[in-house]
Amino acid sequence: MTKIPLLLILAFCAITSRSISQTLFDNSNAPAKLRVFIDGCERWDGGCDMDFIRTEITAVNFYRDNQTADLFLLINNNRSGGGGRQYQLLFIGQQNIHAGRNDTLFVNTKQTDTDYEVREKLTRFIKLGLAPYVAKTTAGEGIEINMKTSSGMMEETEQETIDPWNYWVFNVGSDANIELEELSREINIGGDINVNRITDKWKINLSGRIEERLRRTIQKEPRVDENGLPVLDENGNPIIDENVNSFDVSEFGFGHQLVKSISPQWSYGYDIEGLQNTRFNYKFQTSFRPAIEYNFFPESEQNNRFLRMNYGVEVRNNQYVEETIDGVTKETRFLHSLRTSLGLNQVWGNLEVGYRLRNYLDDFSSWTTGLNIRAEVRVTGNFSFYMRVEGNYVKDQIYLAAGDFTEQDILSGRVNLPSAYTIDSRFGFNYRFGSNLNNFVNQRFFGRANFVGND
Repeated sequence: MTKIPLLLILAFCAITSRSISQTLFDNSNAPAKLRVFIDGCERWDGGCDMDFIRTEITAVNFYRDNQTADLFLLINNNRSGGGGRQYQLLFIGQQNIHAGRNDTLFVNTKQTDTDYEVREKLTRFIKLGLAPYVAKTTAGEGIEINMKTSSGMMEETEQETIDPWNYWVFNVGSDANIELEELSREINIGGDINVNRITDKWKINLSGRIEERLRRTIQKEPRVDENGLPVLDENGNPIIDENVNSFDVSEFGFGHQLVKSISPQWSYGYDIEGLQNTRFNYKFQTSFRPAIEYNFFPESEQNNRFLRMNYGVEVRNNQYVEETIDGVTKETRFLHSLRTSLGLNQVWGNLEVGYRLRNYLDDFSSWTTGLNIRAEVRVTGNFSFYMRVEGNYVKDQIYLAAGDFTEQDILSGRVNLPSAYTIDSRFGFNYRFGSNLNNFVNQRFFGRANFVGND
């Protein structure tokens, strides 16, 4: 009887020792390099430079297929109150010993930071986030980490706690565009100004925009007599007349917004706007819209997801360039509107959905509703689908001008035509095949010297 318990103990010890040795063997058999997939570095963002990241970080292998990577790094970013950006780095372990491990880092940049300074700082934080994952690879044995902080950096951090501008940020800009062809000329001139102050409790914004579009076209038509026959010159050739058409489309607008946060989800505020848009027959329009908003997710998650619902009542004073289809040249109207917006930034891609419903309080038959969707979905590691669709059902075109318009007015976009709906869409897909692993950077013969015309 004493032999049976002894045999059971010996068998248990043998099984346990084998499992322990197997575990030690698996942990010691570390991969050579960490396989990393990065998503979120857009081309327009000079601070998030994939070529620079690949050049500065050589202890990992960068893969183009997210499904074969050990680590998924998702980079989200939002504009901060000071005019800079806040990058959110989501490190998501996917396979092997990293599966289920998630880390998050935040990188704050200033408005005055150059692309060079932003990419240096962003890449440094990416290195910090990758460190615990790289430590479990054989490549980690050759990495040295300097944990010292320079005294100058500490002094700079202390100085930043006192803001001489009291969080006010000013932006002034101007732009111009000139297009010349044989029979047409178009000049677009614009300028804008933006002043804002953003804290965790208050959001104040002041903005203005002016734009002038001057267009001149020449139409060549043969001269005809009262019988419709061509008129000839002394050499017997048809006489060609040049008809010059000129038009001016001007737009001017200003805006002011004030928002007060009263809880992590609730906020209230107002918008004041004014605009001049001759295309929409507005000689001048002013509006005031107080509103309240609820965010279903806390602001700490706004980089990953948000779902906001905004309701407001608005008063508009319209002064028209020409008499409208209702026979008025100026009027004051009241309306209310509901706006909702959903945004998601996830491993599978990103999605933004917006919905709007508004109608005039004195005429419930005058209303508009619209939906817009922007999405990029990674179907597989190499195939992604993107789309942008906006549709509006329009029943409140009270600004339409009465009377007849020439073909030139319509073709030039000087006037707006009645429409029951508007739809704007763009969609497509991207598919990549071939080499999945590529850590090389080669900038030779890059770009087309910024030419926008025919090459």
